[in-house]
Amino acid sequence: MNMMNFESIFKVMQAKDTFMRNHPKMERFIGNVQAKGFCENQEIAVAVRYPDGTEYKTGIRVTQSDLELLNALKNIKG
Repeated sequence: MNMMNFESIFKVMQAKDTFMRNHPKMERFIGNVQAKGFCENQEIAVAVRYPDGTEYKTGIRVTQSDLELLNALKNIKG
């Protein structure tokens, strides 16, 4: 049986804390989305812009199977 690597977990937690300090709007954004929750037919859009002007965009419309996956992930997290 594999043991949990607490050092790796600690490093990830530190990196998350640093990320949230560097990007303070993300915590509120994530909190707002979590509070409202996800629902079927909800749209999720993502855009990535590079310094050279290249941009990639995509989006999904949430399905019932997506909600089932999100709930399963939430149950794993605890």
